[in-house]
Amino acid sequence: MLLGPTSSPTVVALIERVRERLPRARFFFDAPLARASAWEGARLAFGRVLEAQYDFIEADVVLALDADPLASGPFALRYARQLASRRRGARMSRVYAAECAPSLTGSLADHRLRARRGEVVEVARAVLAQLAPSVAMERGHDDLSRWAEVVARDLRAHAGRAVVVAGDGQPAAVHAAAHAINASVASARTTWLTAPAVFEAGVAGQGIADLARELRAGRVEALLVLGGNPVYTAPAELDFAAAMRRAPTRLRLGLYEDETAAECGWFVPEAHALESWGDARARDGTVSLVQPLIDPLYGGRTVIDVLAALAGVDGGGATLVRAQWGARWDAALRGGVVAGTAFTRVDAEVDQGAVSAALAATRHDARGVEVGFVADAKVYDGRFANNAWLQEFPDPITRLAWENAALLSPATAARLGLTTGDLVEVSLRGRRVRGPAFVLPGHADEAVTLPLGYGRRGAEALARGVGFDAYPLRTSDAMAFAAGGAIRKLGPRRALATTQSHWSLEGRPILRGEDPPRRALPTLYPERPVPAAEVQWGMAVDLSACVGCGACVVACQAENNIPVVGREGVLQSREMHWLRVDRYFVGDARDPRVAFEPMLCQHCEKAPCEYVCPVNATTHSPDGINEQTYNRCVGTRFCSNNCPYKVRRFNWLDYRREQPEVVSLAMNPEVTVRQRGVMEKCTYCLQRVRRAQRDARVEGRPIRDGDVTACQQTCPAGAITFGPVSDPGSAVSRLHRDARAFRVLESLGTEPRTRYLARVTNPNPALEGT
Repeated sequence: MLLGPTSSPTVVALIERVRERLPRARFFFDAPLARASAWEGARLAFGRVLEAQYDFIEADVVLALDADPLASGPFALRYARQLASRRRGARMSRVYAAECAPSLTGSLADHRLRARRGEVVEVARAVLAQLAPSVAMERGHDDLSRWAEVVARDLRAHAGRAVVVAGDGQPAAVHAAAHAINASVASARTTWLTAPAVFEAGVAGQGIADLARELRAGRVEALLVLGGNPVYTAPAELDFAAAMRRAPTRLRLGLYEDETAAECGWFVPEAHALESWGDARARDGTVSLVQPLIDPLYGGRTVIDVLAALAGVDGGGATLVRAQWGARWDAALRGGVVAGTAFTRVDAEVDQGAVSAALAATRHDARGVEVGFVADAKVYDGRFANNAWLQEFPDPITRLAWENAALLSPATAARLGLTTGDLVEVSLRGRRVRGPAFVLPGHADEAVTLPLGYGRRGAEALARGVGFDAYPLRTSDAMAFAAGGAIRKLGPRRALATTQSHWSLEGRPILRGEDPPRRALPTLYPERPVPAAEVQWGMAVDLSACVGCGACVVACQAENNIPVVGREGVLQSREMHWLRVDRYFVGDARDPRVAFEPMLCQHCEKAPCEYVCPVNATTHSPDGINEQTYNRCVGTRFCSNNCPYKVRRFNWLDYRREQPEVVSLAMNPEVTVRQRGVMEKCTYCLQRVRRAQRDARVEGRPIRDGDVTACQQTCPAGAITFGPVSDPGSAVSRLHRDARAFRVLESLGTEPRTRYLARVTNPNPALEGT
């Protein structure tokens, strides 16, 4: 049996039952983005596999070594909230990042070092050498050495309130070094160790390569693939499809008829997580229950169902999970988590000698172009590639939708004579892939980054043929990156579906903190007194807290029934998202700062759209919301032309005409499904606003300050605040009065109800200008 890594106590218990009943059965575990290097790094540092836990609330200084804790991995949402909370107010933390391609964490950082992935080990060695005399200091290039020295001093100055995080793609030596640095500068408040939550984490002999050897040797009579998609994701040299064919019986449990299903004689439809009962351990060991949102639409089965059948256990998922937790079931079902299941902290001493030896044995290979592989921000390792919302969601950094690209720096592109959209061939150790190039400011030189998860060949209609497949370059000894690659320009060019092609502010007063405030210009708009409604609504967005993840964009899409338009529509700039997150590069394109700004309808008091609509479809409500009346709109688009914020979307086509009935189940019944020829935009989630007002009236209380809009409710960083600006004590009113508050393009005199708080950074004076 091949499963994905699991932390489910019920699945673990069933695995043991299967082993008892079928002694010859063997279990293998595989995920293309598994944490094998992290586990091996812990083994080097502590002699056993342990998991580091972090609390960024307590951290005054953070160092990310090719790590992006804000974007992916366990506790990403928790870490985003914690880091964002420390990026505002008097106790502002300082963040350093060493990375190859700009990431969300690197964009948040006060100081970012551009480095090839293989150079990060030199950064780790240099920082540790400043803190631990037993580690030999080796002279790297001057910028790297100086940067590491300053970072080490800052970590030492904040000993007890510092955190160092290593990325999963880094070799074990870097993870071991991170543990050693944390042992020197961290404390039990910021970093501690626990057992790993993943079942049999780091146990040898049960990986995908071990299974391939068993298959080729003819020792497998029946193979049950209960997780992952190994035919698509397995290391290229394994040729897993050919190895699978050696097993006489092959069964696939899956959501889709994917590449692995095509190689199996039996296919069992899998129930989606939202149709399933289950349980899972979080990174800290806390168990939560998985509860279904709906009954299975197509009678799918789960991993628990299959393992229970093999173990000879009666009952479905709900019965088995309930039996697993016994007397604690009722309380856990009400609370969502099983109380008291978090792991206890483990005390362990770092083996400095082993860490030093590992660092000495790990060298930066500078040959050729470094080829790196990363999880895609939208489809991850490919498992979400059949989701149209995610395919159309623009990548937070590149703003690409419906495809991936080979990312490289402006200097490397200039050396190769490349521009964005040029078709290139990337080769590594005799293997080749082709795809479009994307010139990305801030990327390290002489390196290329290939997002995984595209170029699918299964039967999934949306995923098939979208982008290019980077897995054929990935081998067992180059799972994250490898040196010695090459890039060759090919003939044709490809237009890329990007939602933002221009990245400079051009001196315009859009972002405060990056540009100085501008005085208001004389206005032609007549004065409009604020209506005497009981409640006036408004929003505030803290740019210091925004991490650019774009969760608000998808939340808005789900809440407001916003259609997808496909790659062709995006190429024509017809994407329909009511909310976008603009990304700007500020400064030198070689090494710029990255800034994000969520942009939605500003709900102007003097709204340019309202004065030009010939049919009065865009109006102003008594409580300050810029309304859009769909059944009045005749599609003149005057309002869009007159909007300086470009936040209105015209529904060019009837995107719902051929929508399957099952898709309509995902539609929000409280929001109108619009037809073609209608202008759309953010309404401050008017349906939620009116519901909050009704609830307050029925309960005989004032409007409560709190989550109303979908974007605010979803934002992991807490950067968006919505509420009654008419209440001086509300959170949004306090933010509107903050010294950092400003209106975008306020010199135009539109007087938006949405205000932004200027982005503030906390640079180290010793690294000013870097």
